[in-house]
Amino acid sequence: MPLSASERDALGRVGVDASDAVSDADFYRSGPVLEGMTRQALMTADAVPLAEAARRMGVSDARLRQRIAAGSLMAVHRPHGRGWLIPAFQLTEAGEVPHLGRVLQATGRPVSAQAMDRFFRTPREDLEGVSPREWLIAGGDPAIIESILSGL
Repeated sequence: MPLSASERDALGRVGVDASDAVSDADFYRSGPVLEGMTRQALMTADAVPLAEAARRMGVSDARLRQRIAAGSLMAVHRPHGRGWLIPAFQLTEAGEVPHLGRVLQATGRPVSAQAMDRFFRTPREDLEGVSPREWLIAGGDPAIIESILSGL
């Protein structure tokens, strides 16, 4: 559906040129779309099947499904199949990242697994140059991560 004049004006005020339509083929070949699809594919490829995550965390599959529903664990659907995959940013070899459930719920709104994967893996100056994942694993204060996430 074409954009209305007011929608085009609003986009123009933030620097988006909406005057030229982009074909579907050009859209899917664009840099931001290709980058997003690549990040999604990498996150999915590294994700752990629900049963494996449950085993590593020492809980049942049902418990992990409850946590997914409550927002204290992120999951993505398996491609071409049923069931869940748990993005690897949430896990360590011995279980889960410390304080994960508490920190994930700090956003107070739905955030995509891809956005959280990027957030947890990206080093930050305000965390002494380490990623939020590394910060929590090293025993850093989870309240700092909660504060950052609540402001996003």
